[in-house]
Amino acid sequence: MDSFSHVVLGAAIGEAMLGKEIGRKAILYGVLASNLPDIDVFGTLFFSDSQQLLFHRGITHSFLFITLISVLLGWLTKRWSKDSPVNWINMTWLFFIAMLSHILLDSLTAYGTGLFEPFSNYRISFNTIFVADPLYTFPFFFCVLLAFRAKNGSPQRTRWNNAGLCISSFYLILAILTHQYVYHVMEKSLKEQRITFDHFTVTPTPLNIFLWMGYSHDKDGAWIGYYSIFDKEKKVNYYRVQRNDSLLLPFASERSVKDLKRLSKGNYTVTREDSSLYFNDIRFGQISGWDKPNEAFAFKYNLNKNTDNKRALNRIKHKESMCVIFASLLKRIKGK
Repeated sequence: MDSFSHVVLGAAIGEAMLGKEIGRKAILYGVLASNLPDIDVFGTLFFSDSQQLLFHRGITHSFLFITLISVLLGWLTKRWSKDSPVNWINMTWLFFIAMLSHILLDSLTAYGTGLFEPFSNYRISFNTIFVADPLYTFPFFFCVLLAFRAKNGSPQRTRWNNAGLCISSFYLILAILTHQYVYHVMEKSLKEQRITFDHFTVTPTPLNIFLWMGYSHDKDGAWIGYYSIFDKEKKVNYYRVQRNDSLLLPFASERSVKDLKRLSKGNYTVTREDSSLYFNDIRFGQISGWDKPNEAFAFKYNLNKNTDNKRALNRIKHKESMCVIFASLLKRIKGK
């Protein structure tokens, strides 16, 4: 999820766990801890672009990392604040739960989270919520803000903070249930059209849990389609995307290609644009693909040598303004 969502969730957890004992310090500790797993962004100083893509949400997002760091931070915090009414075990629990919320929330998105590293490099991705969803974050933020403004220990403070946690949790549960429903509808439509595939994935489109993208996987490519829970018919129109592995032959020994294949879990297509060759990760969806099937994918990694791929997830030059794209998204969400 985006950093702002982690900040809000961390603040709410801090207040709920130790707010009555140490006041607003609990919120500060919760915010800091909930964003600590993203310390991996500093990997850009040491790794290549493709290596950084794998390092992100890797070891610093694992159960092992947050357990060890929680114990260390709990002990250090108590050592620095010897007069605190809270013992180091309770501080450790605060750090652990705040960081746990971060890695679990990230695992609900499409990127993939290395929860079990270094013992397993498999990335967990439940594909139930987009990396930024205002319907999750803003009501939550409003409640936490009201709690923060109330006096420490007051019923209003506890009430608003608990309301934020309940509303946000309900939204995540709704996202999970909607994902399961849409998965059933889209997979059934795929089978009814007698389309063969190895496995099938459904993931939300930007900023909502109402319009979803579904994509299949086989050795040659994927079938992609879109479905809104407000669509009148449950038949999904799928279109074919070829992987074009032959275009990767000149790059077969490149470390970047191996990294990208691992990151995408085989869900990719290779395209040539002018003199550049791009590795497109299907999992992150398209820009306005719900409206125009041939639109570019959100993740485009330039395979040409000496190219900057630090912004592979948002390097696209939009043919239309963001207002037009957002309007088309809202229109498609309403159903057809």
